[in-house]
Parts: sequence; C-alpha cells; structure tokens
Amino acid sequence: MKKLLDLVDVSILQEIQNKFADATSVAVLICDDTGVPITEASNFTSFCRYVRSSPEGFRRCMLSDENVGRMAAQCQRPVLHRCHSGLVDFAAPIVLRGRYMGAILCGQVLMTETELNTISDMRMDKDQLDLNTEELGTHYNQLLFKKKSEIEAIAELLFVTANHIVKICDAYLTKKELSRKSDKLVKELQRRTQLERDLKETELKFLQSQINPHFLFNTLNTISRIAYMEQAEQTQEVTYLLAKILRYSLKNTEQYVTFQEEIEHVRNYLLIQQTRYRHKIDFQLEVDKSLLTMQVPIFTIQPIIENSIVHGFEPSGEPIQISLHAYQTDNKVIIEILDDGIGIEDQTRSLPSEKQRQTTGIGLANVDKRLKHGFGMQWGIADIRKREHGGTKVNIELPVSV
Repeated sequence: MKKLLDLVDVSILQEIQNKFADATSVAVLICDDTGVPITEASNFTSFCRYVRSSPEGFRRCMLSDENVGRMAAQCQRPVLHRCHSGLVDFAAPIVLRGRYMGAILCGQVLMTETELNTISDMRMDKDQLDLNTEELGTHYNQLLFKKKSEIEAIAELLFVTANHIVKICDAYLTKKELSRKSDKLVKELQRRTQLERDLKETELKFLQSQINPHFLFNTLNTISRIAYMEQAEQTQEVTYLLAKILRYSLKNTEQYVTFQEEIEHVRNYLLIQQTRYRHKIDFQLEVDKSLLTMQVPIFTIQPIIENSIVHGFEPSGEPIQISLHAYQTDNKVIIEILDDGIGIEDQTRSLPSEKQRQTTGIGLANVDKRLKHGFGMQWGIADIRKREHGGTKVNIELPVSV
C-alpha cells in the first residue's frame, strides 16, 4: 500500500488544513502514519514552535503526534489527549480501506483542570528540554482556553474532514485500479487480435492450396493409374500418400481432429520422406491408446516432425531416428517428439520466430499459439531443448479433458 503523500497532492491537503484552521481558530497539522508532518502547520502557537525548536522537544512532539494519531486509528473516531507539554490535542484518523494512513492533528489549547480528568495524559518534565523557562512561560501565557464541549464539536468536524481526505485517496486508488485493468484489457485485446491475424494468415495459406482441388486430385489419380500400368509400385504408393496428405490439408484450419488422425497424417508424411531419402529416416511411435480419441487442432504434430527433418536431418543427410511418445501424467497429457539429428544450437531456446517457418507454412510458434487459443495460455509447447547426446526434444502439454 502506498503512503498518504502518494495518494493525494500535498497542496490539496494544505488547502483543506488551512481552511479548517481558519474556521476553528485552532492549530492544525496533517501527519503520516509515523507522526511525521506532511503539511506546513496552520495556526501553530508560539509556545509549540518554541518547544519544537529544542531537538528533544521536537522528538517528543513527533512521539506525541504519532501516539494520538494511532489512538484515533484504534478507536476509528476522534480522540483527545494531553501532549508531553500538557496541552490538549485531538486527532481524527485517516483510514483507507482498513489501513491507517495518517491523521489530522488539532489543538495546542488549554482546558480547566476539572475537564481534564478524563483525558489521556503523556506529560513529561519540561526542564529536560534545555529551553529558557521565562520565555517558555511567556509563550504559555498566550495559549487559549477552550471548553471541552467546544473541543469535542471541533473534533467531530475534524472527523468529517478526515473522511473527505479518505474519499480523495480512495478515488485516486480506484482510478489507478481501473487504469491497470484497462491496460490489461487492451493487452489482452491486442493478443487476441494478433492471434486472430495469425489464424487468418494460416487459413489463407490453406485456402490458397485449395485452388481447383478437383483438378489436382484428378491429376494425381491419373498419375497413380499410369504408375500402376507401368508397374511402378513405389510411384503409385507415393502418389496415393500425397493425395491423402492434400485431402487432410484442405480441412478448415480451425478444425479439430482426433489424435489418431493426426498421427495417421504424420505416418503418411513420413512414408513419403522415407521413400525420398531411401529409408534414412526411422520413426518410432509409443502412444497411450486412451489418448487416440482426444481432440487436437489439425497440424499439431506434423510441423514438429517436419522441423526434425528439415533442421535435424537434411543439413547432414545422416540417418535420423524420430520418436513420438504420448502419455498422461497427473492432470495433463504430455506429447514428446524426440530426434537424434543435428540438434538446435543452444542448450535451450524459445519458440522460433514467425519468420522461421517450415515448408507447410506452419511454424512451431503458430502451433503453440493455436494450442493456447484452444486450451488456455498455460498449455501448448512447453519446452524445446537440445538433448544431452545430440538431437532435439520438443514437449507439448495439454489438459486431460481434451
């Protein structure tokens, strides 16, 4: 929580204090929660100014102001007491949202002895203040006497004034809180706008691939028949797989598929790559069968597998093993994609930038954003790191309920 001076302009406090002093003809001072003044004193008596000119007197005044302020805070009402010099002071607490912020202090007046019996007393020996006794007496004789009823009426008005200051401070805090919430809302809207832009960009790429799909599939079917007639079985198989991949790619970008469908798409993609690279790519699959029916966004796994081939295998051409493990632990699903290829340069790194896209047109950052959009900000690609013995490890975390 901020200090009182952080919540209201001191010039406003000074104006409130001066007007109160003019209306009541008593000394007024506003202090913080430790008794330290934060305004210039109004209507201060010459007696109190003289007492405060002594270092010990000033220390006692601070202690007295802090004491009466905290007494008022405990009572949640104005409180009267006698200061260390024997004068009557009273205070109204400034309490904001349950916290004592400071007090408005008034007084520096005298009362008859009979009326002082019920007032808290913290008088000390004034001889220890190292002040001129005769001058101190002169200032004392200038002090005003006020009746207890008059002081109590002023104290009630003081309480109303303290509450006015509390309202000013509370309005300031409310404004700040609304500003923070507004900033947070703006950032959230910006994040959602960016995500929608990314999704539309991805959708556009897929739409571009849908140009005359019937012509494309008819052509592939023709190639497949020619390969069959020429007994080119491998060509026929690759053409068939390519057709399946293209049909899968033409689905809506916001569409969800089962994990089993996504794995089948990965297998089709890898079969083409294994044919292309003469079986230098080995793929291992270990998936909890209970996870095969869970729903995931289309193209959740294939871009990561492609990343392993493009960056972990193609630069060297050395054989590579890629493995996919999926299992459930506690309240989440873990999907691990491992390879023993070249590996990333650093031991760990963040998601690739949007410029680092794969041939599918879908980068890992895009995969992560779509997962977060679907399941929440705590889910998605949780880790990308270099493996101890070479290669790369990518971890995806999803909620069990998917």
